[in-house]
Amino acid sequence: MEKRPATVGTKEGLGAGIIGLGLLLGFLPSAAQKIADLDFVQSEPFGILTGAVFVMAVLTALAGLAVILAKFEDAEE
Repeated sequence: MEKRPATVGTKEGLGAGIIGLGLLLGFLPSAAQKIADLDFVQSEPFGILTGAVFVMAVLTALAGLAVILAKFEDAEE
C-alpha cells in the first residue's frame, strides 16, 4: 500500500469555515458594543448587532448552499 501525502481537502476547509463562523458569532456582541461606543457612530449596539446577524445569516446560507452543491469524493480505502 502506498502512503498518500496528507493534503487539506474540502471537508477540512468546510470544518474550518464553520469554526470561523462560530468565532465570529461569539465575538459579535462585544464588537457591536465597541463600534457603538465610538464618538463618530450615531447608532445603538442593537442596530449594529442586528445588521451583523443578518449578514452572518446570508453568509451561512450561502455556505450551506455551497456544501449542498459540492461533490465530495472520499478516497479512503
